[in-house]
Amino acid sequence: MKRCLITGCEGFIGSHLADFLVERGFKVFGTIYEEDSPNIMYLEGKVHITHCDMRDREKVEGLLKEIKPDVIFHLAAQSYVTVSWEDPEETLKTNILGSFYLLEAVRKYFPEAVVEVVGSSSVYGPRKENELPLREDADFRPTSMYAVSKVGEEVLGYFYCKVFGMKVIRVRPFNMTGPRKLYDACSDFSRGIVEIEKGLRDELEVGNLETVRDFTDGRDAVKALWLLTEKGKPGELYNLCSGKGWKMKDILNLLIRLSGREIKYKVSPERLRPFDDPIYIGDNSKIRSLGWEPRIPMEKTLSDMLDWWRENLGRVK
Repeated sequence: MKRCLITGCEGFIGSHLADFLVERGFKVFGTIYEEDSPNIMYLEGKVHITHCDMRDREKVEGLLKEIKPDVIFHLAAQSYVTVSWEDPEETLKTNILGSFYLLEAVRKYFPEAVVEVVGSSSVYGPRKENELPLREDADFRPTSMYAVSKVGEEVLGYFYCKVFGMKVIRVRPFNMTGPRKLYDACSDFSRGIVEIEKGLRDELEVGNLETVRDFTDGRDAVKALWLLTEKGKPGELYNLCSGKGWKMKDILNLLIRLSGREIKYKVSPERLRPFDDPIYIGDNSKIRSLGWEPRIPMEKTLSDMLDWWRENLGRVK
Protein backbone atom coordinates (compact mmCIF):
# COMPACT_ATOMS: atom_id res chain seq x y z
CA MET A 1 0.00 0.00 0.00
CA LYS A 2 1.45 3.36 -1.03
CA ARG A 3 2.02 5.92 1.70
CA CYS A 4 1.04 9.40 0.55
CA LEU A 5 1.87 12.65 2.34
CA ILE A 6 -0.07 15.86 1.61
CA THR A 7 1.43 19.02 3.08
CA GLY A 8 -1.21 21.70 3.59
CA CYS A 9 -3.89 19.04 3.77
CA GLU A 10 -6.48 21.39 5.27
CA GLY A 11 -6.52 23.55 2.16
CA PHE A 12 -9.06 23.42 -0.67
CA ILE A 13 -7.02 21.18 -2.99
CA GLY A 14 -5.44 19.27 -0.11
CA SER A 15 -8.77 18.15 1.34
CA HIS A 16 -10.13 17.04 -2.04
CA LEU A 17 -6.86 15.24 -2.78
CA ALA A 18 -7.14 13.42 0.55
CA ASP A 19 -10.65 12.26 -0.40
CA PHE A 20 -9.39 11.04 -3.77
CA LEU A 21 -6.46 9.08 -2.32
CA VAL A 22 -8.44 7.54 0.55
CA GLU A 23 -11.09 6.33 -1.90
CA ARG A 24 -8.35 4.51 -3.79
CA GLY A 25 -7.13 2.69 -0.72
CA PHE A 26 -3.86 4.53 -0.07
CA LYS A 27 -2.57 5.30 3.41
CA VAL A 28 -2.79 9.07 3.60
CA PHE A 29 -0.92 11.41 5.94
CA GLY A 30 -1.50 15.14 6.03
CA THR A 31 0.16 18.15 7.60
CA ILE A 32 -2.02 21.07 8.69
CA TYR A 33 -1.17 24.57 9.89
CA GLU A 34 -4.59 26.12 10.49
CA GLU A 35 -6.45 23.91 12.91
CA ASP A 36 -9.68 25.92 12.58
CA SER A 37 -10.02 25.31 8.83
CA PRO A 38 -13.55 24.13 7.95
CA ASN A 39 -11.99 21.44 5.78
CA ILE A 40 -10.62 19.61 8.82
CA MET A 41 -14.02 17.96 9.23
CA TYR A 42 -13.56 16.21 5.87
CA LEU A 43 -10.27 14.68 7.02
CA GLU A 44 -11.10 13.35 10.48
CA GLY A 45 -11.01 9.58 10.74
CA LYS A 46 -9.65 9.17 7.20
CA VAL A 47 -6.23 10.85 7.25
CA HIS A 48 -3.37 10.70 9.75
CA ILE A 49 -3.11 14.42 10.59
CA THR A 50 -0.12 16.21 12.12
CA HIS A 51 0.23 19.91 12.85
CA CYS A 52 3.42 21.11 11.15
CA ASP A 53 4.90 24.52 10.47
CA MET A 54 7.01 24.08 7.33
CA ARG A 55 9.47 26.64 8.73
CA ASP A 56 10.42 24.17 11.48
CA ARG A 57 13.20 22.13 9.89
CA GLU A 58 13.48 19.57 12.69
CA LYS A 59 9.72 18.98 12.68
CA VAL A 60 9.69 18.47 8.90
CA GLU A 61 12.59 16.00 9.00
CA GLY A 62 11.18 14.09 11.96
CA LEU A 63 7.78 13.83 10.32
CA LEU A 64 9.20 12.39 7.10
CA LYS A 65 11.27 9.83 8.96
CA GLU A 66 8.16 8.75 10.83
CA ILE A 67 5.85 8.56 7.79
CA LYS A 68 8.30 7.06 5.25
CA PRO A 69 6.30 8.41 2.28
CA ASP A 70 6.28 6.97 -1.23
CA VAL A 71 4.56 10.02 -2.73
CA ILE A 72 4.55 13.62 -1.46
CA PHE A 73 2.20 16.37 -2.63
CA HIS A 74 3.67 19.66 -1.45
CA LEU A 75 0.75 22.06 -1.16
CA ALA A 76 1.58 23.84 2.13
CA ALA A 77 2.21 27.53 1.51
CA GLN A 78 1.36 31.08 2.45
CA SER A 79 -1.12 31.37 -0.41
CA TYR A 80 -2.53 34.90 -0.26
CA VAL A 81 -1.14 37.71 -2.40
CA THR A 82 -2.40 40.41 -0.02
CA VAL A 83 -0.68 38.75 2.95
CA SER A 84 2.56 38.58 0.96
CA TRP A 85 2.52 42.38 0.70
CA GLU A 86 1.84 42.75 4.43
CA ASP A 87 4.45 40.19 5.51
CA PRO A 88 6.85 39.41 2.66
CA GLU A 89 9.52 37.91 4.91
CA GLU A 90 7.26 35.22 6.36
CA THR A 91 5.89 34.48 2.89
CA LEU A 92 9.42 33.80 1.64
CA LYS A 93 10.32 31.76 4.72
CA THR A 94 7.21 29.59 4.48
CA ASN A 95 7.22 29.02 0.75
CA ILE A 96 10.92 28.90 -0.10
CA LEU A 97 12.60 27.76 3.12
CA GLY A 98 9.72 25.38 3.85
CA SER A 99 10.13 23.79 0.42
CA PHE A 100 13.91 23.61 0.93
CA TYR A 101 13.51 21.83 4.27
CA LEU A 102 11.10 19.33 2.73
CA LEU A 103 13.25 18.61 -0.32
CA GLU A 104 16.40 18.29 1.82
CA ALA A 105 14.68 15.77 4.08
CA VAL A 106 13.52 13.76 1.09
CA ARG A 107 17.04 13.84 -0.39
CA LYS A 108 18.60 12.57 2.82
CA TYR A 109 16.09 9.92 3.84
CA PHE A 110 13.72 8.99 0.98
CA PRO A 111 15.39 9.88 -2.36
CA GLU A 112 13.17 7.43 -4.28
CA ALA A 113 9.93 9.20 -3.25
CA VAL A 114 7.96 11.06 -5.91
CA VAL A 115 7.55 14.72 -4.95
CA GLU A 116 5.03 17.05 -6.57
CA VAL A 117 5.83 20.70 -5.98
CA VAL A 118 2.59 22.58 -6.53
CA GLY A 119 3.30 26.16 -7.54
CA SER A 120 1.13 28.88 -9.03
CA SER A 121 0.33 30.49 -12.37
CA SER A 122 1.06 33.83 -10.64
CA VAL A 123 4.71 33.35 -11.69
CA TYR A 124 3.69 34.24 -15.26
CA GLY A 125 2.68 37.75 -14.22
CA PRO A 126 0.99 40.32 -16.50
CA ARG A 127 0.53 39.26 -20.12
CA LYS A 128 -0.70 40.71 -23.37
CA GLU A 129 -3.55 39.01 -25.15
CA ASN A 130 -1.28 37.88 -27.99
CA GLU A 131 0.81 35.88 -25.47
CA LEU A 132 -2.14 33.69 -24.52
CA PRO A 133 -2.77 30.88 -23.85
CA LEU A 134 0.24 30.70 -21.54
CA ARG A 135 2.58 27.76 -22.09
CA GLU A 136 5.01 26.29 -19.60
CA ASP A 137 8.02 27.79 -21.43
CA ALA A 138 6.86 31.39 -20.88
CA ASP A 139 9.27 33.50 -18.82
CA PHE A 140 8.78 34.52 -15.18
CA ARG A 141 7.21 37.95 -14.55
CA PRO A 142 6.25 37.93 -10.85
CA THR A 143 4.48 41.06 -9.55
CA SER A 144 3.97 40.10 -5.88
CA MET A 145 6.14 38.59 -3.18
CA TYR A 146 3.83 35.58 -3.26
CA ALA A 147 4.68 35.07 -6.95
CA VAL A 148 8.38 35.56 -6.20
CA SER A 149 8.17 32.87 -3.52
CA LYS A 150 6.52 30.48 -5.97
CA VAL A 151 9.30 31.09 -8.50
CA GLY A 152 11.78 30.13 -5.79
CA GLU A 153 9.81 27.02 -4.90
CA GLU A 154 9.73 25.87 -8.53
CA VAL A 155 13.44 26.50 -9.04
CA LEU A 156 14.27 24.51 -5.91
CA GLY A 157 12.25 21.59 -7.26
CA TYR A 158 14.12 21.75 -10.57
CA PHE A 159 17.48 21.95 -8.77
CA TYR A 160 16.85 18.88 -6.61
CA CYS A 161 15.76 16.87 -9.62
CA LYS A 162 18.65 17.84 -11.89
CA VAL A 163 21.45 17.87 -9.31
CA PHE A 164 20.43 14.95 -7.07
CA GLY A 165 18.33 12.90 -9.48
CA MET A 166 15.21 13.16 -7.31
CA LYS A 167 11.75 12.44 -8.74
CA VAL A 168 10.41 15.98 -8.53
CA ILE A 169 7.49 17.02 -10.73
CA ARG A 170 6.43 20.67 -10.84
CA VAL A 171 2.80 21.75 -11.30
CA ARG A 172 1.43 25.24 -12.04
CA PRO A 173 -2.27 25.49 -11.20
CA PHE A 174 -4.30 28.36 -12.60
CA ASN A 175 -7.58 29.28 -10.85
CA MET A 176 -8.86 26.30 -8.87
CA THR A 177 -12.43 26.55 -7.57
CA GLY A 178 -15.38 24.48 -6.37
CA PRO A 179 -17.07 23.49 -3.10
CA ARG A 180 -14.81 24.11 -0.03
CA LYS A 181 -12.98 26.94 -1.80
CA LEU A 182 -12.70 30.16 0.20
CA TYR A 183 -11.80 33.72 -0.73
CA ASP A 184 -11.85 33.56 -4.51
CA ALA A 185 -14.40 35.41 -6.63
CA CYS A 186 -16.56 32.34 -7.30
CA SER A 187 -16.69 31.53 -3.60
CA ASP A 188 -17.36 35.15 -2.60
CA PHE A 189 -20.17 35.42 -5.14
CA SER A 190 -21.68 32.13 -3.95
CA ARG A 191 -21.43 33.07 -0.29
CA GLY A 192 -23.00 36.47 -0.91
CA ILE A 193 -25.90 34.99 -2.87
CA VAL A 194 -26.60 32.48 -0.08
CA GLU A 195 -26.52 35.30 2.48
CA ILE A 196 -29.13 37.12 0.39
CA GLU A 197 -31.19 33.93 0.17
CA LYS A 198 -31.12 33.71 3.97
CA GLY A 199 -32.06 37.37 4.44
CA LEU A 200 -28.66 38.31 5.89
CA ARG A 201 -27.96 41.01 3.31
CA ASP A 202 -29.82 42.89 0.58
CA GLU A 203 -27.19 43.33 -2.08
CA LEU A 204 -23.98 41.78 -3.38
CA GLU A 205 -20.85 43.89 -3.65
CA VAL A 206 -18.48 42.83 -6.44
CA GLY A 207 -15.20 43.87 -8.01
CA ASN A 208 -14.14 43.98 -11.66
CA LEU A 209 -16.54 41.83 -13.69
CA GLU A 210 -14.80 42.29 -17.03
CA THR A 211 -11.72 40.17 -16.33
CA VAL A 212 -11.45 36.71 -17.90
CA ARG A 213 -10.03 33.80 -15.93
CA ASP A 214 -9.23 30.11 -16.48
CA PHE A 215 -11.06 27.97 -13.89
CA THR A 216 -10.72 24.28 -13.08
CA ASP A 217 -12.86 22.39 -10.58
CA GLY A 218 -10.69 21.19 -7.69
CA ARG A 219 -12.19 17.71 -7.96
CA ASP A 220 -10.87 17.49 -11.52
CA ALA A 221 -7.55 19.01 -10.45
CA VAL A 222 -6.74 16.28 -7.91
CA LYS A 223 -7.12 13.64 -10.61
CA ALA A 224 -4.48 15.51 -12.59
CA LEU A 225 -2.16 15.61 -9.58
CA TRP A 226 -2.39 11.85 -9.17
CA LEU A 227 -1.96 11.20 -12.88
CA LEU A 228 1.28 13.18 -12.82
CA THR A 229 2.72 10.87 -10.14
CA GLU A 230 2.15 7.97 -12.55
CA LYS A 231 2.90 9.51 -15.95
CA GLY A 232 4.61 12.83 -15.30
CA LYS A 233 8.31 13.13 -16.08
CA PRO A 234 10.63 14.15 -13.21
CA GLY A 235 12.03 17.63 -13.76
CA GLU A 236 9.18 18.64 -16.04
CA LEU A 237 6.66 21.41 -15.46
CA TYR A 238 2.93 21.06 -16.16
CA ASN A 239 0.22 23.70 -16.33
CA LEU A 240 -2.95 22.62 -14.54
CA CYS A 241 -5.80 24.53 -16.14
CA SER A 242 -8.92 24.17 -18.27
CA GLY A 243 -7.60 26.13 -21.24
CA LYS A 244 -10.91 28.04 -21.34
CA GLY A 245 -11.66 31.60 -20.28
CA TRP A 246 -14.68 32.74 -18.29
CA LYS A 247 -15.65 36.40 -17.90
CA MET A 248 -16.42 37.10 -14.25
CA LYS A 249 -19.71 38.74 -15.21
CA ASP A 250 -20.82 35.50 -16.87
CA ILE A 251 -19.84 33.53 -13.75
CA LEU A 252 -21.95 35.84 -11.58
CA ASN A 253 -24.94 35.71 -13.93
CA LEU A 254 -24.80 31.90 -14.01
CA LEU A 255 -24.76 31.78 -10.21
CA ILE A 256 -27.76 34.11 -10.04
CA ARG A 257 -29.64 31.92 -12.50
CA LEU A 258 -28.79 28.80 -10.49
CA SER A 259 -30.01 30.51 -7.34
CA GLY A 260 -33.40 31.20 -8.89
CA ARG A 261 -33.65 34.43 -6.89
CA GLU A 262 -33.56 38.07 -7.87
CA ILE A 263 -30.08 39.14 -6.79
CA LYS A 264 -29.04 42.79 -6.81
CA TYR A 265 -25.37 43.63 -7.06
CA LYS A 266 -23.13 46.66 -7.43
CA VAL A 267 -19.47 47.22 -8.19
CA SER A 268 -17.70 48.35 -5.01
CA PRO A 269 -14.54 50.51 -5.25
CA GLU A 270 -13.15 48.63 -2.22
CA ARG A 271 -13.25 45.40 -4.21
CA LEU A 272 -11.36 46.77 -7.21
CA ARG A 273 -7.66 45.93 -7.40
CA PRO A 274 -5.05 48.49 -8.48
CA PHE A 275 -4.32 46.23 -11.45
CA ASP A 276 -6.11 43.22 -12.94
CA ASP A 277 -4.87 41.24 -15.92
CA PRO A 278 -7.76 41.54 -18.39
CA ILE A 279 -7.41 37.96 -19.65
CA TYR A 280 -5.48 35.06 -18.11
CA ILE A 281 -5.75 31.66 -19.79
CA GLY A 282 -3.37 28.69 -19.73
CA ASP A 283 -2.37 26.08 -22.28
CA ASN A 284 -3.05 22.58 -20.91
CA SER A 285 -1.93 20.56 -23.95
CA LYS A 286 1.06 19.10 -22.10
CA ILE A 287 -0.97 17.53 -19.30
CA ARG A 288 -3.74 16.56 -21.73
CA SER A 289 -1.17 14.52 -23.65
CA LEU A 290 -0.90 12.29 -20.55
CA GLY A 291 -4.63 11.50 -20.60
CA TRP A 292 -6.17 14.15 -18.35
CA GLU A 293 -8.90 16.60 -19.21
CA PRO A 294 -11.33 18.64 -17.11
CA ARG A 295 -14.72 16.94 -17.01
CA ILE A 296 -16.88 18.86 -14.51
CA PRO A 297 -18.83 21.64 -16.28
CA MET A 298 -18.86 25.11 -14.75
CA GLU A 299 -22.60 24.93 -14.11
CA LYS A 300 -22.06 21.84 -11.91
CA THR A 301 -19.12 23.49 -10.11
CA LEU A 302 -21.10 26.62 -9.29
CA SER A 303 -24.26 24.72 -8.31
CA ASP A 304 -22.22 22.62 -5.87
CA MET A 305 -20.60 25.77 -4.46
CA LEU A 306 -23.99 27.29 -3.72
CA ASP A 307 -25.09 24.08 -2.01
CA TRP A 308 -21.87 23.97 0.02
CA TRP A 309 -22.39 27.51 1.29
CA ARG A 310 -26.03 26.74 2.13
CA GLU A 311 -24.80 23.93 4.37
CA ASN A 312 -21.71 25.62 5.82
CA LEU A 313 -22.42 29.34 6.04
CA GLY A 314 -22.48 29.30 9.84
CA ARG A 315 -19.22 27.31 10.11
CA VAL A 316 -17.01 29.66 8.14
CA LYS A 317 -15.76 33.01 9.46
